[in-house]
Amino acid sequence: MALFNFNEKEVLTSYFESEALAQIKKQIQNPKHPTFGVNHGNSAVRFEKDQSSKFPMSELENQFINFQLSNSLDLPPILESSQIVPALEGSDEKPDVLVNLEMLSFHIGANEDIDKNTRATIRINIGKDENSRDKLFDTTFWSIAAGINLYNQGKNKITEPKDLKSDFKAAFGNRPIEIPGGLSIMSFEVVKHQEPKWWQKVFKFLQSDGAKALISTIGFPAISLTAINMVDELVNRLEDDKPEVLFKSLPLRLALSKQAKDDFTGGNPRVKMGSMNPGFCVLARGKDFDTFINADAIYYPSYGKLVPSDVTESQLVSGNFDDPFKDVTYSVFKVGMKETKLDPNFDFG
Repeated sequence: MALFNFNEKEVLTSYFESEALAQIKKQIQNPKHPTFGVNHGNSAVRFEKDQSSKFPMSELENQFINFQLSNSLDLPPILESSQIVPALEGSDEKPDVLVNLEMLSFHIGANEDIDKNTRATIRINIGKDENSRDKLFDTTFWSIAAGINLYNQGKNKITEPKDLKSDFKAAFGNRPIEIPGGLSIMSFEVVKHQEPKWWQKVFKFLQSDGAKALISTIGFPAISLTAINMVDELVNRLEDDKPEVLFKSLPLRLALSKQAKDDFTGGNPRVKMGSMNPGFCVLARGKDFDTFINADAIYYPSYGKLVPSDVTESQLVSGNFDDPFKDVTYSVFKVGMKETKLDPNFDFG
């Protein structure tokens, strides 16, 4: 089985359920689809795969889940995407969305086996969902391939989360990601491995002040599915280098505006699907769902870490606190978004 594989036809969607408590408990205990309790068990988040009557919980173990750090003290600190109310309205005048993604940190769980030769390869694809209202643009994707050194040989220790950051806008030649119609799908796959000889040639790590860069990012803006498969074929050569999958994901459907959400749900207020807003997102695995959804957490960008909200900066630096995220692998992204109207008829005439 290929380590990296993007299938735009098998898409995962999360739905927020707030039915009668007895029905919620029944769904969690005997789910046809993976279902997690939220809000202390009074609500639930359910995941469904397109064109599939069953989706076992086991398939969600390494699937990436999109969480958002709340910007309101009146809401839970961390929200799953289906709990999010889109901040962008969307309209006939501006139905499309421009997106910028910046990876602020990548935290590797302390229980992962990391040595001096341990590396990781990241693949991210984001583009228009085929269910989008847009029928003018071909479906293309903004694709990222990144190589990261999980061990900082200069400091002779595991790389700090804050040192594994990358501005994807720069990788795309300072172009924003274009999502016609505002309905997107996104995939996030990460494989840990030993370093093959060809890997350094592909990911050209720059030298600066005698230190070697710890992350190298290559961006492919507005490419076809065929081109994505070519990139995946290149990095799938890692099969001979003791690979271990950290994130193996189906594309996740995310509405970037209220209009895009209403398009997909038919405007039904009882159907609450996954969305993404400007702000800070946490990409984590399904097996760590409860750790995040129940956490009263804050994020320290200077250290690239999530910690309980009652932990002071001095405690964080000293490590003198009980860390529920110690053994959890996750990445934090900063997301910028803007409504726009893309013009398919643009030319230089």
